[in-house]
Amino acid sequence: MKRRDFLFTSAAGLTGAALFPSLLSACTKENDPLHDFGLITNVVKDLMREDHRGTMTMLADMGYKYLEFGGTYGEKPDELKDFMEEIGLMPLAGGTSITGLLGDGLKKSMDNCLVMGKKYLVCYWPWTDDGKSPTFDEVKYAVDECNRMGEICKKNGLRFAYHNHDQEFVRDEGVVLYDYILEQTVPELVTMEIDLYWAHKGKVDIREYFKKYPGRFELVHVKDSYDSPDRNSFAPVGDGIIDFPDLFSYREVAGFKHLIVENDQPGDDQEAVARTSIEYLKSLKF
Repeated sequence: MKRRDFLFTSAAGLTGAALFPSLLSACTKENDPLHDFGLITNVVKDLMREDHRGTMTMLADMGYKYLEFGGTYGEKPDELKDFMEEIGLMPLAGGTSITGLLGDGLKKSMDNCLVMGKKYLVCYWPWTDDGKSPTFDEVKYAVDECNRMGEICKKNGLRFAYHNHDQEFVRDEGVVLYDYILEQTVPELVTMEIDLYWAHKGKVDIREYFKKYPGRFELVHVKDSYDSPDRNSFAPVGDGIIDFPDLFSYREVAGFKHLIVENDQPGDDQEAVARTSIEYLKSLKF
């Protein structure tokens, strides 16, 4: 049986409540991020290129409440923003690589976010190369830049976020790079967009990070993996092996604010990936 056909209730729910009663006591559909889902538009990238308004309407009809994306698909920002408001979608976040944020790139990216009313500017790739063998020196540089950029973003009404892949969970000079990133970035300036898939591929128990660095993980890329050693084994949310109900039970201590569906390789039926993922998330019971 696939996990998507199993509702997280009864014993699992009782276990979560027993272990973390304070996490579950305040849950309502009005304040619990599990009941308010987003999507990053690379999941439906081909559909967005063909008809972004029609695709956005479809996503809103599925139940998505906010989107993470870049650009305006050739529209004037105010017109696209008004359209999204009409159909009940909020522009939440957008961003680029650290290279794209250097020089005048930061101002351009901030302006792009602010003109659409987004809340977060995300650094999706902190490496200045292919990131295959990250070093401690590279991480130190990325941390310094993220703190600097985060301070500028804060002054301009944006929240700066750092997105991980699996590279962050390697060791260099005896230190796990992600630990250094969390310890050296200033919480008031930099939050994490934790990618649950890449944490899984990095072979770490991300729950330990939630407990060790409470409140640091405002954005969550909800992305699933098939049971495969292949680094690229992306599954629609709920069709893979990642235990989202257990991970979501840490939402209060971790600081989750927004759950965002993602799939790096959604294939040809991108509508099905988006629909399958939100239907699974809607099925979770807490």
